[in-house]
Amino acid sequence: MRNQVLRTAAALVLLAGAWMLAVRLQRLAPSRDASDGGDRRIVCMSPAVVELAFAIGAGDRVVGVSAHTMHPPEALSRPLCGGFFDPNYEAILSLRPDLIVTQGRAEDLQRFAGHNGIALLSLDIVGLESILTEARRLGEVLDSRAGAERLCADIQARLDAVRARVAGRPPVSVLLVTAREPGALNGLQAVGPGGFLDDLIGLAGGVNVVADLPQSYGPVSKEMLLARGPAVVVELHGEGGDAEALLREARALWAGLPSLPAVRDGRVYAIEATYAMIPGPRVVELAERLVEFLHGGAGP
Repeated sequence: MRNQVLRTAAALVLLAGAWMLAVRLQRLAPSRDASDGGDRRIVCMSPAVVELAFAIGAGDRVVGVSAHTMHPPEALSRPLCGGFFDPNYEAILSLRPDLIVTQGRAEDLQRFAGHNGIALLSLDIVGLESILTEARRLGEVLDSRAGAERLCADIQARLDAVRARVAGRPPVSVLLVTAREPGALNGLQAVGPGGFLDDLIGLAGGVNVVADLPQSYGPVSKEMLLARGPAVVVELHGEGGDAEALLREARALWAGLPSLPAVRDGRVYAIEATYAMIPGPRVVELAERLVEFLHGGAGP
């Protein structure tokens, strides 16, 4: 079970990395007009898109969701339509959608949508600010502008509160870990530059110790980490499992690097929550957790 959970986490990281790379390469035009108004049947092909659609008040029009959907609870009853890399075209057609909303570069899905006369909208979610921009864009397309504005105002207010909390404080060096081998401190993957997670580090008063990685997510070695010496290590796990057990395991494994400042000072943390790696409306919850870890009040 644990191996399956970790494989799921790794898949989410790969999905996020693919989306972020993809939108830098090309922004796809809709297969036909995706701005016909709010009376439509929608299939959402990424967890972030699902969360945004429900958060702006358009959930009643969502008839199908990504197989990786974990939130909100009411979305879990919707039929699954495969994942970003492996859409279930038969399932999508059976739902008779007139709009597919995805994320990043999705050429196969675009061809499928065009061939079947279905509008396709691809959201360009990369950095933190783009979450708000694309939430508003989705609100325009789905005729849910008021809901999108309310959502964005709430997110912005909470992000501003985090920013104000760390104003004037010295930045804290941090490593955000997105994956590792089960039960071992091997195969480490971490947050690099340019994505929403890297933006969150800065917002929460941190400095990413591997901001020079060549991509938004990538492998890091123990030798690199010992040389960089992060003051805080945070493992991100997006499956919603046993948070206390995961934290115990993380601290036991990282104890194998006793000279690392984060280990020496007891500042290894783990976030076990379904929002941990989703660039959607709950990104504010991750920001609020990070600022606790970086600037006090984080608890054990």
